[in-house]
Formats: sequence, structure tokens, C-alpha cells
Amino acid sequence: MKRILLGAVFTCVAAISSAADKPAPKAVAVTETESVVELVSIDRKTRTATVRGPSGATFSFVVPPEAQNLDRVKPGDKFKARYTEAVALAFHKGGKASASSEQKVKLAPKGGTPGGRIVSTKQITAVITSVDKDKRIIAVQGPQKNERLFRVADEVKSFDDMAVGDTIQLTYVEAVALRMISETETTSGTKK
Repeated sequence: MKRILLGAVFTCVAAISSAADKPAPKAVAVTETESVVELVSIDRKTRTATVRGPSGATFSFVVPPEAQNLDRVKPGDKFKARYTEAVALAFHKGGKASASSEQKVKLAPKGGTPGGRIVSTKQITAVITSVDKDKRIIAVQGPQKNERLFRVADEVKSFDDMAVGDTIQLTYVEAVALRMISETETTSGTKK
């Protein structure tokens, strides 16, 4: 599963710097969590699964139609889950707010251990609507006119050049991997 983290970072950096007219990313932020989750319910008609994490919080998601082993899972099954989020920022002048997205799915083969991974990549070009130089915070507005605040890391030297009306490109990668685990893995922490 470590490859997911590296893949998310690589995808994030590559996506933001792939076009020749776009600058290389100035900052990459990565967060990653791993835990064992329990399947609480599964609606096979709508392909909606609900899992409970270690804190007791539940999360529902739609299982992709490509998943071939949905018939092999039942409430009470445990999965090792890894969630990775990476954001790369690149500052450039000009351009309009825009957005694009892509999703890649890789699932276990039919009859294999249920699991798989989904990597979603979103690219957003947003217009800077305010700059707080003292706190290093910018407000940006995307194509849907939603406004969001970002703290710009100290190592981003181009921050001093940012001004209202400039654009910033955000590449956001979210990777989720699930793998069904045996009862011995949940009690000992290792596979037997």
C-alpha cells in the first residue's frame, strides 16, 4: 500500500506540471491514515457500503460497478483501509477558473480477496480573491464560485508576488485502498 502514497504524490506532481505552459508545483502537502474498518452494512442493489472506523464514526461509499467480489462480503467483515490525500499548488498569472477530474479504479480479480483502490484526481484553476501577507493566507474562488482559504507554506517563495486576480492551480489527489483481512490479522496485527 505504500505504492499508493507514492503514486498519489507522483500523480499530483505530474498532473500539475505536465503541460509545458504550466509551472512546476511550488508545494506539495500529503496526509495519510491507515486503520482497520468494519463493514456495517451493504446494499447490493445500490452498491452502497457503510463502514465503521476505530473511533466509531461511519462512512458510506458506492462500490464501483467493476468490483467483482461484492457477493463475498458481509456485515462484520474487516478491511485494512488506507486513505491518502495530496495537494500540489502552482502559482501563475493569467487564466480563468476551471476544473477537471479523473478517476482510476483497480480492483481484486473475480474470486480474489475483496478489495482494491480508487485514485481520484481533480485539477482546479482558481482566482485569488484576497491575500493576507502577515498570516500567509490566500482566498481563492474556483469555477463554481466557491471560495476557499489556503495557508501558503513558508517555503513557497512566490507568495510575495501573489495578488488579487492572479490564478493558482491546485491538483488534489485522493487515494483510498481497501483489503479484506482475516480475523488473525485483526487480533495479531500480522498475517498468518
